[in-house]
Amino acid sequence: MPDIPYEKLGGLERPKDERDFPLGATYVPVKRPSTLGADMSWFKRNWQAQIPTCGPHALSHDKAVQDHASVPSLSPRYTPRFTGIRMKDPRSPVYDGYAPDAGTDMRHLFQAAVAGQNTFAPLENDTLLPLAQYLDPSVLTPAMLAESKNNLIKSYAFDETPGGPTYDSIADAVNQWKAVILLIKCDEGFWGTSTPTFTTPKYGHFILAYDWDDNTGELLIVDSAEPDEQFALKRIAKQYIQPQFFLEAGTTVDIPPSIKQVLSHPQLTPQQKISITQQILTDIAEILQDMKKEI
Repeated sequence: MPDIPYEKLGGLERPKDERDFPLGATYVPVKRPSTLGADMSWFKRNWQAQIPTCGPHALSHDKAVQDHASVPSLSPRYTPRFTGIRMKDPRSPVYDGYAPDAGTDMRHLFQAAVAGQNTFAPLENDTLLPLAQYLDPSVLTPAMLAESKNNLIKSYAFDETPGGPTYDSIADAVNQWKAVILLIKCDEGFWGTSTPTFTTPKYGHFILAYDWDDNTGELLIVDSAEPDEQFALKRIAKQYIQPQFFLEAGTTVDIPPSIKQVLSHPQLTPQQKISITQQILTDIAEILQDMKKEI
C-alpha cells in the first residue's frame, strides 16, 4: 500500500462568521426514510494521492452526486484540479490565501464553487504531478474558464447544530440535498478499511456523505485519499460521530432570495433564522398542497 499523506490531507477549520447560512434553515424537517438507497454504480471517484487537496476533491464529488440525483440518466464528473488551481492563484477572485501545501477551509471551498467548476476533461486530475505543477494556473485555458460558468452553484450553508454535526443532522441534510461535505479529524484507523475507526483526532480531512443507514447506524461516505479503490466508499458507525472527530458539515444549496434576506439578518441568531425560515417553507408547502387540490 502506498504511503498515506496523513499530515497533508488539506482540511482546515473555517473562521467563524455570523453571516454563514445555517443548513437547517434551508429545508422543512421531514421524517426521513431509513436510508436513501443511493446507487453509486455510475460514480467515479477522484483520488488525491499525496497532495493536500481533499477540499477540491470533496467538492467535485459533491457536485457530481447532486447533479446525478437531479438527472439520474447523467453520470457527471468534475475535476478537482481546476478548483484547486483557482483557489491557490493569487490573481484569482476565489484565492483562499492559504499556502499551496496547507489545504483550505470549507467556506473558501464553497466560494470557489459559486464561481464554477470544470468537467473532468480536458484538464483531468493527475495527482501524481508535483504539487507546484498540479496547481500551475498556466494550464487553464479561456475555454475551461468559460465552460466552468455552466457549472455554477447558487449558494451554500453550514450545519449549525449546537455542539457540532450529529448523525441525524447529517442524515437529514443528505436526505434533502443528496450530498454533504464533512470536515473530520481522523487517524490511521481511517484507511485500509471500508469501516474506519476513530481514536485520536489528528488529521483534518474533507469527505463527502452521500447516504445513511438507520438499520446499521452508519453514514456512507466517499474518501478521496484512500489509496485502495475498494475502500474509497466507507461506512462510518454512529458511535464515531462525535464533536472531536466531526467538526463541520455543509453543502451547496439553492436558497430563494426571500429566505436569503432572513438568513442574512445581522440581529437574528442561527436558531432564530432556522425557526423563521422553516416556518416560511412550511407555509409555502401548505399553499402548494392546497393549490394541487384545486387543480
